[in-house]
Amino acid sequence: MRRAAKRDYAEAEIVNALEEMKATVYRLDQPVDLLIGYRGRSILAEVKTGKGKLNENQIKFIESWNGGDIPILRTSDDAINLITTWEQRWA
Repeated sequence: MRRAAKRDYAEAEIVNALEEMKATVYRLDQPVDLLIGYRGRSILAEVKTGKGKLNENQIKFIESWNGGDIPILRTSDDAINLITTWEQRWA
């Protein structure tokens, strides 16, 4: 029997901030927490609460991922900064 993924308590606030910025958010269980769609682009992101650290599987995945950066979001401000930074990059 598979157990439900443990969600960081900051995740709901972060997802709300992303959705308010008109991003589409899909919650993942593995290898990271979020798949974010914004203006035709996709971003993988990990959510951590406070000083939470990546687990061994997450570290291995992020180190091996050749599809770009995988940001770690800890607050809704991090989520807003992510979208505004990427928006400027894609402009």
